[in-house]
Amino acid sequence: MKFFIYCLALFSTTFCFAQKNTNKPVRLLKSETAVAAIDSFENTIKKDIANNLIAGGSYLLYQNGKILATNTIGASDASSNAPLKRNAIFRMASMTKPLASLALLLLQEDGLLNLNDRLDQYIPAFSQPEVLDRMDTIHGVIVLRTHLAKNPITLRNLLTHTAGFAGSFYPKQRDLYFAATKNASNHDLAHYANQLARLPLDFEPGENWQYGPSINIAARVIEVVSGMSFNDFLTKRILAPMQMNDTKFYLDSVDAPRLTSLYTLDKNGKMIMTDPGSVASKLISGPKVYYSASGGINSTLDDYLKFCVMILKNGMHENKMIAKPETIALMKLDQLPSNINAAFAMPSGRPDAGFTFGYQYIRREGAGSPLTEKTISWAGAYGTRFFIDPKRDAVGIYLTQNEEYGQVPSWIQFYDWMMKALL
Repeated sequence: MKFFIYCLALFSTTFCFAQKNTNKPVRLLKSETAVAAIDSFENTIKKDIANNLIAGGSYLLYQNGKILATNTIGASDASSNAPLKRNAIFRMASMTKPLASLALLLLQEDGLLNLNDRLDQYIPAFSQPEVLDRMDTIHGVIVLRTHLAKNPITLRNLLTHTAGFAGSFYPKQRDLYFAATKNASNHDLAHYANQLARLPLDFEPGENWQYGPSINIAARVIEVVSGMSFNDFLTKRILAPMQMNDTKFYLDSVDAPRLTSLYTLDKNGKMIMTDPGSVASKLISGPKVYYSASGGINSTLDDYLKFCVMILKNGMHENKMIAKPETIALMKLDQLPSNINAAFAMPSGRPDAGFTFGYQYIRREGAGSPLTEKTISWAGAYGTRFFIDPKRDAVGIYLTQNEEYGQVPSWIQFYDWMMKALL
């Protein structure tokens, strides 16, 4: 069998974050199988572009201190066809959550709080939470039937999505949630927390898993304890020490040429722009007061890789300790009872997905996910996703910008092709 090695140099070198970013594709693959997997994935991206599902996509596969494969394909904006570049800025959405989760854990590391603390110690509005029993309608007026929760909400519940908060992904109180958090971008996290506290919980704290807005509440706790805005704390403790200079909540006009355009799909599957990659973007021209820990950060492929590798390396970034190993270990360990399933849907019908402080956790291989056991991962609502595989010392990141990512084959198949490339 013919053996292929694709590389950019005669000798492979250890990856360094200080190296200059270029648009040149990288291939340091060790087998025909790996080459075929990456080729198939890149062809899938190209098909998605040809089918007008995405403007472009940027991906990266890292293992054992090296980038094995990376490429930027397509455009940052479909109408102008401006080439997508390696340093393009993407809206990361829920890939913000691991950053925020670590930020709260750093305060525990500092001895300023404990994850078993009650939430109302820091935000009194969440004292005496109520749980929804049923929702009635009387002459067009919604009446909520509730009872007092038997358990307090804890900080642990926030990081594991077990607080019971209503949210946008579940129908039970979706309309009420949208009403309570309307125009959130015009207000700060204190306002958001007080609004959410007005709604009853969907279930008893700690007794189920429901993905929702709890990381925003964790960010408000960070503000209360640190005396700083969440943005300032995150910058001081994580972003600045790691030189993640392109990772921020809001952008300046100078960033506009690198900002990708955001799209959705209409009922006919046609791309429609929802936020331009220009100075007209709400990230540049809109209000800049709402630092959403649940989904507001913007970043680049290489910046987010820095964070993922730091997690992989137990808190170290280029000989600098960002967090203690025991803190990072909490982000790699399943924090849920084994009977709770941390997934929207798992084909096996079994609780095969756990949740750490920041990530979904694979409890068992072959149960609806191609990822390796104990791999941690998550994704973003604008078409971004990633994984960190401690067993294989690997990281994979894929970035595109389409709110209907569930209809984008390259987004769906990313994990599959990367796992085949790592075999």
